[in-house]
Amino acid sequence: MAIPKYDNTTAAKLIHAFVPISRLNKGEAGKIIDEVKDDGIRVIVKNNVPECVMITVEEYDRFVELASRTVTIEQTPEQVARRKAFIQKIRQNVPPPIPPTRKLADVIKEVGPLDIDEDAVNELRMLG
Repeated sequence: MAIPKYDNTTAAKLIHAFVPISRLNKGEAGKIIDEVKDDGIRVIVKNNVPECVMITVEEYDRFVELASRTVTIEQTPEQVARRKAFIQKIRQNVPPPIPPTRKLADVIKEVGPLDIDEDAVNELRMLG
């Protein structure tokens, strides 16, 4: 993929890509959609902060297709052998996990009851 060259025309298009949300509030959504179809991307700005991007359906489909592609890099047999040797070397230097020597119930008896921050737990649940 070629790197686009930026010039005055490209800079002007970029500046015009930003659309204040007030234009949507004034009922100019149809005009903005036409601008997207004619000139490409539009960035909706609220309080001078980009909030969302408007693109055509075709452009969206193209992005989805590009995002779903997988890249397979061809490797020579020598590269495959080096990679496998490297992985084997790492595995030799990593000790196996140590099995637990105590039961959880015994640890709880020793440590005592745990104080749980209910608000923090609920907040974490909302994030997940």
